[in-house]
Amino acid sequence: MAGSGEAGGMGTSTRWEGPRWSGLSSRLARWDPDRSDTGATATAAIAALQGACRTDPSAFGLRDAACAAGVRLADAMEALGASGPSGLLNKGPAHEDLGSEEEGPLLDWQDPADAFVAELTRRVGGEGGTVVDAALRRAVTASARRLLTTHPEIRESLSTPDGPSQGRGLAGDLLCLLYQWFFADLVTEFLRAVIAEKIRLTVPVLDVIDSEGRIADGVAERIIALIPDPCEEAEAQAADAAKAALSANDASAHVNVPLSDVARRLVPGVVGKILGFAVDAHGEEEVPV
Repeated sequence: MAGSGEAGGMGTSTRWEGPRWSGLSSRLARWDPDRSDTGATATAAIAALQGACRTDPSAFGLRDAACAAGVRLADAMEALGASGPSGLLNKGPAHEDLGSEEEGPLLDWQDPADAFVAELTRRVGGEGGTVVDAALRRAVTASARRLLTTHPEIRESLSTPDGPSQGRGLAGDLLCLLYQWFFADLVTEFLRAVIAEKIRLTVPVLDVIDSEGRIADGVAERIIALIPDPCEEAEAQAADAAKAALSANDASAHVNVPLSDVARRLVPGVVGKILGFAVDAHGEEEVPV
């Protein structure tokens, strides 16, 4: 069974052979691009990962890495909400807590959009050398690029730094999309690495078994359905706080529920859900002992 014992070579130069998931391996070994069910394969891949994590919560180091990256993403959301993508690239006092002067100046990217993707990836993905770390970075990159593609006005604001969008924070709904996409992309990218390795190990003649990304899309769709929307949670908390203030006859109470705080608080529960752990009614992860 997959577990932390199989993760030992993931941070070294030793070739990682992936977790030994017999069910997924046999399904891939029988793969027929024209007849095999990509949705069932996506479901099987998720089930294998979640089963491994329930058996060993420390499997692959995925849970701890995902939680740490989720907190870093919430920090980045705070900066993006305050001053937008262009602000993420500025080394001003407001962002000193998110970047060190010792890291030196940002690379001189020709395309500001590429600089934004690279900086968000650096801040959230970290610099670790394991398979999980690589999946984290690919997930951040994929989510950031999707944000720029689906909302071209953000890319335009980066290309015109002196325009009216300079320093304007991103809307909460965009930040919440980024949050949900990241966690879905994390599972997708990790499983993509597993599947790619199993293809080479079990059916080497099929170098590109999922060239159109249908399995990956299926994984993403199933995982994103598990992830709560921080915006909805923030609205619910604000409504509860306003109701409490009203019942206390405190009409002057100012209700402020920072989205980044909500996103940060949700991280353990989100990670618990996507990795198959039990989550209580408050969204808190119940890790088996």
